[in-house]
Amino acid sequence: MSVKILHAITTFEIGGAENMLLRLLESGSRDEFEPTVLSLMDPAECPGETLVAQAAALGAATFTLGLAQGSWHLGGLRRLWRIVRTASPELIQGWMYHGNLAATIGGWLAPRRPVVLWNVRHSLHDLALEKPMTRLILRASKRLSHLPAAIIYNSRISAAQHARFGFDDSRTVVIPNGFDGTVFRPRPDAGARLRRELGIDPGRTVIGLVARDHPMKDPANLVRAVGLLRARGYAVHLVIVGRGLDESHRELRAAVRESGLGGQVSLLGERTDIPALVAGFDVAALSSAWGEGFPNVLGEAMASGVPCVATDVGDCSWVLGPHGIIVPPRQSEALANALAKLIDLGPDARHQLGVAGRARILQHFSLQEVVRQYEALYLRVSASHAARRPWREEVVTGVRHRRAA
Repeated sequence: MSVKILHAITTFEIGGAENMLLRLLESGSRDEFEPTVLSLMDPAECPGETLVAQAAALGAATFTLGLAQGSWHLGGLRRLWRIVRTASPELIQGWMYHGNLAATIGGWLAPRRPVVLWNVRHSLHDLALEKPMTRLILRASKRLSHLPAAIIYNSRISAAQHARFGFDDSRTVVIPNGFDGTVFRPRPDAGARLRRELGIDPGRTVIGLVARDHPMKDPANLVRAVGLLRARGYAVHLVIVGRGLDESHRELRAAVRESGLGGQVSLLGERTDIPALVAGFDVAALSSAWGEGFPNVLGEAMASGVPCVATDVGDCSWVLGPHGIIVPPRQSEALANALAKLIDLGPDARHQLGVAGRARILQHFSLQEVVRQYEALYLRVSASHAARRPWREEVVTGVRHRRAA
């Protein structure tokens, strides 16, 4: 008999957490699990692509509380009461802070008193950097963190940060993000295609960054590092991809001018062909100054067979392992030195480093392995809840991880 799971998530708009949920719906066992998805926000509030059609195509029922961003009201609670009675879940999985609180409230309202899990997908670098509503929810979540059967974190560093903040560490389970090696894969012609599209001289080494427009991503740090490489005589071209990181970005354009890069930078903005673009990089860089948890862009580049340099933030060193270079954040010269080291290796040695990095992703961070860990946890907590015994008496091999020291 399958386990009925209600996934409570803030929004249907596609993002990191929503993508992971979609992968679970797509790759999970329907013999063992019957999923339903609840969005707190009305899909009409989401400007981009949403989960609704994709979840429906995968056979998952979808509901919404119809809330506006950042608001709760009595009508939303009534709708939640009706939804949990309709779905009658045995397990409610919250996603992100708002979804976790909704899962907890839904657990109180549901007739079968289902087991509740939280899923935290946010690093907690500095509480002062969070929005006022997020700070309020974090403080409430800290007080309630003993209630869920488990708190899933997608990052070791995030688990440690939340434990220091006061979340119940005995509930900690780390399940990293998973990567689809059939989507992010080496593409032998990708480099030539990227050079043709952007008019890049074939003799230049292409350094790529995929990010979004947020101060923590610190793309100017990478621009300065590539400027240092150019000053040393390296033939390089920098490609920056991501929402908001285009020619209209004043600070980024100013950093390009100050670094003397001129036409050696392409600011592409948001693109829908990320797998093909990433596979065309000679070297991938992550230049973040702070705030990373488990960086998807690093795993995606490695899965694509691209050697990487990353700053020492979040779980970057865990993801890279011995198959890339880690440098301190905010240090452009150290970043330039690391990039130069990879350039000096030459194409053949970089290719071998990329092969090793892809093998690491497929072995430790594949989508199939991550889905297995989620499902093993779901089965364990469901069985323990049904038997009314503490689920942690029996730990699932490969699922339970202690936080990093």
